[in-house]
Amino acid sequence: MTSRLIRIEDAVKALTCAIGFLGFLSVVRYVELSYSLAFASLFLLSISFEYRRRFPLPRWLLTCLALGVILVTVLRMNADDFISLVVEALLILLAIKLLGAKRFRDYMQIYLIALFLLIGSALLSMDIEFLFSFICMIFLVTVTVVLLTYFSQDSTLALPAPALARIASKASLISLIAIPVTAVMFILLPRTGYPIFHFLNKGTHASAGFSDNVRLGKVSDIQEDTTVILRAHMERVREDLLYWRGIVLDHFDGTSWMSLQSEVPDEGRSLRMTGRQIKQTIYLEPYGNRFLFALDKPISLSLRYAKRTSALTYALSEHVFRRIRYEAASTLSDVLAEQGIDRSIYLQMPERDFTQIRELVKTLSSGRTGEDTVYAVLRFLRDGGYRYSLTNLPLSNDPLEDFLFRYKYGNCEYFASAMAVMLRVAGIPSRVVGGYKGGYYNDAGEYYLVPQKNAHVWVEAYLENRGWLRMDPTPAGMENFVSGSSTNLFFRVKLLMDSMNYYWNALVINYDFTKQVSLFYKIKSGLRKPNFDFSIEGKTLVLYSAAFLCLAPVILLILRLAFRRKAPYERMLDDFLKRMARYGYKKNRSEGLEEFTARIQEEDIREKASRFVRAFEGYYYRDKRLSKEDIKKLRFLLTRHA
Repeated sequence: MTSRLIRIEDAVKALTCAIGFLGFLSVVRYVELSYSLAFASLFLLSISFEYRRRFPLPRWLLTCLALGVILVTVLRMNADDFISLVVEALLILLAIKLLGAKRFRDYMQIYLIALFLLIGSALLSMDIEFLFSFICMIFLVTVTVVLLTYFSQDSTLALPAPALARIASKASLISLIAIPVTAVMFILLPRTGYPIFHFLNKGTHASAGFSDNVRLGKVSDIQEDTTVILRAHMERVREDLLYWRGIVLDHFDGTSWMSLQSEVPDEGRSLRMTGRQIKQTIYLEPYGNRFLFALDKPISLSLRYAKRTSALTYALSEHVFRRIRYEAASTLSDVLAEQGIDRSIYLQMPERDFTQIRELVKTLSSGRTGEDTVYAVLRFLRDGGYRYSLTNLPLSNDPLEDFLFRYKYGNCEYFASAMAVMLRVAGIPSRVVGGYKGGYYNDAGEYYLVPQKNAHVWVEAYLENRGWLRMDPTPAGMENFVSGSSTNLFFRVKLLMDSMNYYWNALVINYDFTKQVSLFYKIKSGLRKPNFDFSIEGKTLVLYSAAFLCLAPVILLILRLAFRRKAPYERMLDDFLKRMARYGYKKNRSEGLEEFTARIQEEDIREKASRFVRAFEGYYYRDKRLSKEDIKKLRFLLTRHA
């Protein structure tokens, strides 16, 4: 039974479509929906053209369309969204190239645009999906370019399916060698801590995060966002202690909280806190602001240029537009000890009528001490018939009064603002703290995953001889702040995928010059002082396994090339050339067999050699597998006639 013949042209076209679609998949998350729909429509249209082998759109029209796309992109260009605009333009240019009839140059242009799209996706977000896309793209492009060379020589060439598979497998060896070599070069080449292409995509990563103020009703926009804001590698702690501190707000104008005095730099004062110490390695996603988040009461944070404020928060001078990593040490405590505060700052009130609120506070604080009043206000908001909601929030000119006396529902900033204002009315200094609450603990990676929807604000009330006491009046049990394990299979798969992303970020994205130097000294000390302790930690075992998987293909290929047994065709050809050499004729490296036999001067030898060559080429160029009978026939011609 003979194998079905496959046209090289059909194979090239199918692989070209796969490359184009992979380029689209690598950036589909970052482009507007209209561009995705436009590419999908044009891509399906191009497949229809290829299937019917008719291309009704002339080349000049496609060229004009491409120039139009470039012109529109130039007119839309701005520094804040440069990469996204270029990626959208490349996507449409790729679709236009797929629509037309293709020559060798057109195919190569399609592959180049697809590779540029992949590079663009790396500038937007180099997560682990980029690694999978990169590996698939390299294999597809390498195999397709090899097949394209056959197609350029003979556009009508058709080969049996097994032969085509062998060509593809041999071509893929190039990529198989390149991947581990690239991994080794990645480890060895000098690294720079400065993001060279950072200026190109300054605004492309940022998602909706906290700003310098919290306006009543606006945090709900963040609380509907499921994207990840940070991952914190640390031990597991109680859920009620998962407060990720970010900003402290001290000034209220009636609708918004902002920071006027709490951003004053800390003058190196010593902190007096008692409680459990927790160390964290935090990977903060680009969110478009300058505040750094850490657990509860962060006493130290190891990030260059990060400044600690008097309110025990940390911030950078520039906004975070790329993923950053830093170490933090925190104390778990409900109280932040501080003496001698400026009470006027934390008793500030806007110049407006708060008569209803004052009457309510008077009722709650009557006959109570300051601490008792704090807890009375807390109980009132938690147990007074108020409910948590993210929809239809009170957005009037008097949002607090509407929340307390009319609607009786709201999200966290309403509860926190109401408590802070009520405490100030009672003469108790207070402030609002913004950050995140809760998170999902990933047991596989031993880290907390905190999404944007866990954005939260709470209150700190100041009590004499105690300090700032954390109070959270928002009703407990909201779905946003769940941090326990979920039994949902989809959620568990999502956490598993996030574990891969976490290790990708930790080992690859954050691999810098410091880690290079550390690795060098580890290797140097290991060579200088042999260690015969064969106990291996889990992380070390993972690194060794990854290194082995990268280098194993190269080692196996070298061994195969060094010790492989020659194929029957090669052995037969070697015998023939050795016999000709004994007659005084040596084949040049660039010389074909027929060209070689044609220059043999002795007619008898030339005729016998030509018989063998014609028979040999009859088998070889049909890519036919030699059977034992075929080998006998060739051997007979070789021994009797050549």
